[in-house]
Amino acid sequence: MAKIGIKGLVYAPYSTGGSGSAVTYGTGAALDDYMIRADVTENRNKTPFYADDHQIDQENELTGVDVSLELSNMTDAMEKAFLGYTAGTGDELNVAAGDAPFVGVGFHRKERFKGAVTYHGFWIYKVQFSKDSDSTQTKGENVDFQTETISGSAVSVVLTTAGDPIYYSHIRSTTEATVVSWVKGKAGIS
Repeated sequence: MAKIGIKGLVYAPYSTGGSGSAVTYGTGAALDDYMIRADVTENRNKTPFYADDHQIDQENELTGVDVSLELSNMTDAMEKAFLGYTAGTGDELNVAAGDAPFVGVGFHRKERFKGAVTYHGFWIYKVQFSKDSDSTQTKGENVDFQTETISGSAVSVVLTTAGDPIYYSHIRSTTEATVVSWVKGKAGIS
């Protein structure tokens, strides 16, 4: 599949669940025109098993998922929701000590293979973000747009009493509206 673009960032603050029951979220929000890039990296424990001087088996278990989002704009409301920043005096925003909140995040992209177009949506159930370095440079002869990136590690959730731990879900459809509806539905947005 050739990946073509990314859009439709949504999020919802984690509330409860995920230890044998469905995850519930607070009020979700759609953040149109914010996505530049998303990296979802699966971390695996690949351990080979040897006998008689050759590999006869291996363990290849998912141990975590890292998420990185490059955004066109980081608003005060987003810093509060994603990073746990707090309101200060007047228009101040405090970068306070303490844990960032857990949030669920989702987005979708277009894909093409041999002329056939599909849409691929992602929902990461429970992730805690931090801001990557906040660097800025002078404008030179040409404008170099500078954006912000937040990164985090997803925490697995177990959605049923007999279920396995999962980090994220995804869906593919030939209809973009179906994927958008699914992603927004995960965030509780109608």
